[in-house]
Amino acid sequence: MNTLITLGAEEELQIVDQESLELAAHDFERGKLDFPDQDGSSSCELHKAVVELQTPICHTPDQIVASVAAMREVIRQRAQAQGQRILSAGVHPFSNWKEQEINRDHSKHQHYIRLVDEYADIMRSLVSYGFHVHLGLPEGIPPMAIFNSLRNSLAPVFAISLSSPFFEGRDTGVQSWRHSILDRLPRMGTPDIWASEEDYFKHIELLRKVGTLEAQHGMWEDLRLHHHYHTLEVRICDATPSLDHIWLITALLQCEVATLVEDYRQGCLPKPLSRACLEENKWRVRRRGLAAELIDWESEASVSLHDYFEHWMHRLTPVAQQLNLYQGMREKLDALFIHGASSDIQRGIFKRSENYQTLVQHLIHETEDVHSARSYTVQ
Repeated sequence: MNTLITLGAEEELQIVDQESLELAAHDFERGKLDFPDQDGSSSCELHKAVVELQTPICHTPDQIVASVAAMREVIRQRAQAQGQRILSAGVHPFSNWKEQEINRDHSKHQHYIRLVDEYADIMRSLVSYGFHVHLGLPEGIPPMAIFNSLRNSLAPVFAISLSSPFFEGRDTGVQSWRHSILDRLPRMGTPDIWASEEDYFKHIELLRKVGTLEAQHGMWEDLRLHHHYHTLEVRICDATPSLDHIWLITALLQCEVATLVEDYRQGCLPKPLSRACLEENKWRVRRRGLAAELIDWESEASVSLHDYFEHWMHRLTPVAQQLNLYQGMREKLDALFIHGASSDIQRGIFKRSENYQTLVQHLIHETEDVHSARSYTVQ
C-alpha cells in the first residue's frame, strides 16, 4: 500500500479581554507586525474577535498539532500585548454577538462587507469558531469518489470536537450551538452526493453566473472540494482546546481517506449515504454528544457512538498500523470516552462553579497551555 494523504488545518481562535473575559476586538495587523507567524500563517476574519491560524502542508497528525501549538503561542503573544487572551471553543459562553466589532475597511475587507450586505444580521451574528482539516489525495484518484464516501464519517469526527454547549449565558441543551448558528446560512450542512468533480464545480460556476456566489466564496458545507488547494476540506468540527482531540480528529480522517483510496483502487468503496440519513446522525451527535446512538442504516438499528468507533477502528486498523498511528488513536479514543469532549468538560466545570468566568478561564488555560504540546514534534 502506497497512499500518502497530505494534511493541513485551520483553527479559528477567540480573542477575549483579559479582565472581563468578554470577546474583544483585536488589532490583527499590529499584532502580526509585532509577532510574525512561525510554523504556519494567520489571518483576520469578519469579526475582530477572531484570528484564524493555518498550518503548512503536513504529513502526520503530530506535525499538524505542532504547528497549531506554535501558532497558538504566537497569537497568544499578540493578544497579551493588547491586554487580551486566546481560547478555542465553538462559541463564546456568554458574550453577545451584537457587541462584536466587524472589519469594515473597504480597502482591505471588501469580501466581508459584501457578505454583510448580502446576509445582514445572519452574517453579523455568525460569531462562531471552527477547526477545519484539509486532506490531499494521491495523483490519479478522482476526488469526488472519495468525497461522497467520506461524508459517511463526518458525524463521529464531529463528536470529538463538540465544544459549544453555552451561548450568551445559557446552557443551550445541545453539545454544539455553533451549528445552530451556521445552519441559518444557505449552502451549509451535509453536502449532496455528486457524480463528478466536473458536476460539482459546474454547479458552483452556475451559482456565480446568476449572482448567488461571489468569486470563490459561499460554499460553506461540512465537507467541500477546495477551489484553490484541490483538497477535501472537512469543516464540520467545532474549534476545540484539546490538542489531543485535534490529533485524534486528524489521525482518523487521514486513515479514513487512505482507506477509501485503497477501497477505490479495489472497486469496493462504501455506498454514500443520503444527505437525509447523514443529517439525522449529525443531529443525534449535536444533541447527545458522546452518549448519542447513531442509526446504522444497513441494519436499521441504533448503535452507540462508542460501538461505532470500535467498528470504525477495526476498519482503519491496517492503515493506522502502517502509519504508526494505531496506538495513539486507541489511547486518545479511550481517553475521550473517559473524560468527555470539551462540551462535557465545560458542563462539569459550570456545574461545580456556577460561574461563566471560571469556565472561560478554564478554556483559556487549556488553549494557552504550551506544556501539552511537548509530546508532538514537527519531524
